[in-house]
Amino acid sequence: MRLLQIRARTDHDAACLMRELAVYSPNRRRRALLIELPGDRSENHLLGLLAALETCLNAYDIPSVRIELDGKPYLLAAER
Repeated sequence: MRLLQIRARTDHDAACLMRELAVYSPNRRRRALLIELPGDRSENHLLGLLAALETCLNAYDIPSVRIELDGKPYLLAAER
């Protein structure tokens, strides 16, 4: 199992991400969303989730989110 943590900049952004990523059953802690990806086919799930996240950022004008996957930090920014 892999753990993905998404940190939004605002509470509004976190609420939007919760709504749009509901299919992945995220748990919310303030501005952070925690999503557990199943071990089998985790790369397929991860790619789908990242694509959905990118679409959400662009659709709702969310500039960026910080992501932590298995303890490694990343920054995902919307297209400009």
